[in-house]
Amino acid sequence: MLHLTKIFLLINSLDLNRGGLTKANLQQANIFNEMGYETYILTFNYNGDYKRVINKLRKIHNISMKVKIINMYDYFRNEKNIVSKEITLDDLINKNSITEKVLNQNAIKLYENGLYKKLVKYRKDKSIKKVDHFDNNLSHLKSEFYTLDGYIGKISYMDYNLESPAQMLFYKSDSNCYLRKNVNPKNGLATKVDLINDKKITRSFDNDKFLKTYFVEEIIKNNKKSIIISDARNTDEILININNSGNIKKYIRLHTNHLDESGNISANTKEAIENLNSIDGLLVLTNQQKNDIINEFGFSKKIKVIPHGIKINPILDNNMQKRENVAVVISRLVDIKQINHIIEAINLIKNHLTNFALEIYGIGKEYNYLKDLVIFYGLEKIVLFKGYTNNPIKIYKKSLFSLVTSKSEGFTLSILESMSCGTPVIAYNFNYGPNEIIDNNENGFIVKNNDIEELSKKILYLLKRKDLLEYMGNKAKDKISVTFSKEKVTEMWHILFNESNQ
Repeated sequence: MLHLTKIFLLINSLDLNRGGLTKANLQQANIFNEMGYETYILTFNYNGDYKRVINKLRKIHNISMKVKIINMYDYFRNEKNIVSKEITLDDLINKNSITEKVLNQNAIKLYENGLYKKLVKYRKDKSIKKVDHFDNNLSHLKSEFYTLDGYIGKISYMDYNLESPAQMLFYKSDSNCYLRKNVNPKNGLATKVDLINDKKITRSFDNDKFLKTYFVEEIIKNNKKSIIISDARNTDEILININNSGNIKKYIRLHTNHLDESGNISANTKEAIENLNSIDGLLVLTNQQKNDIINEFGFSKKIKVIPHGIKINPILDNNMQKRENVAVVISRLVDIKQINHIIEAINLIKNHLTNFALEIYGIGKEYNYLKDLVIFYGLEKIVLFKGYTNNPIKIYKKSLFSLVTSKSEGFTLSILESMSCGTPVIAYNFNYGPNEIIDNNENGFIVKNNDIEELSKKILYLLKRKDLLEYMGNKAKDKISVTFSKEKVTEMWHILFNESNQ
């Protein structure tokens, strides 16, 4: 019998200003660690600030130091003794330099005797983050990326006509190159990747995907009794391509709907769905999605349901009270979330609202559009944009109810978080999540998709029925504690791993 000892979670990148996927990945790693497994998170992007990012994420999400986070570039750099440097703005400015601050950015333009030569981006502590170089014709020549330790960790050399990368070089702190890429400037894809050691090319790959697969295979080559889980769709192909002797168990975990708006397999889940025969299991978050996938594609024994789990939170902390007339939305501000529907619903009932505020927490490319929509409807005193929050639980605890109006999801962690705080949710009936988390009219409301008028009625109804809010809040917390508690979900993982041991 195979006794599993290590678990590897694949995710392309970790970042501070990301929502559900990053949070789910980190929380899952913590659960595996608490279950007694050596747990690793493998990331594949280049980020000169990773040291700071990881430290902050550990504090925000209380990630155990036993959970190892290994980045591909750090692994291949293989540098234990880093030669630190202190490079600041002053070091780049000489007596002939003219500086111009870039509005609303931590950046300046540098002119040499009047000629624009560099765009310098810097961190809050004034350390250099990136320098873009330009020739006399204002063509972008190259970009230098500085690490937190002050050295240039990456240089991208630009195609003269397209002004996008044609070559990328990656450096150790001693200025020696350890990895280089030829890049197609039209699509940004690598066409040749070389690993370098002691100024010699030691291994070459035709593209980034082969490099990433090699990285994982190097990590696991002495860890055969292991499970690998792809947590992001851009790591699915890496997982599928891993050379497997039979001892490694490979799982893909979907966090999104596998279908697009037309009912076809979505582009980002295509790799997973079409390669079910190459993996040991596809993990989804709801029974409804499991049944839909089996009905369409088969593989009934390979589709497993393990939802997100959550620690049950006290409804109120000491000295914290529910705010009388505040509802909340915590979401990325992107098209799929349809935050505009919530704003339009508020507009329909604005004449019936007294001392009410809808707080929207999040960032995203739809921010300006949503802000303009609020102004158009004259809702500036009602709908308030509060920026990104790293502590949604604190916000949910203080709010009367929350709203979710997505087109589709894989589960909707925000519903789980809200209900765990005793805060009911009004949600559209999208696939997937609301129907399996919310009991309609009992611990929240489920509204027909895109029915903005009905959404507005439910908002007004809850605001008028504070007694119902308290009842629903208690029922919401009870539902989560029974069905989606951290302990309940941990047991599901135990069952899966025991099956993998067979």
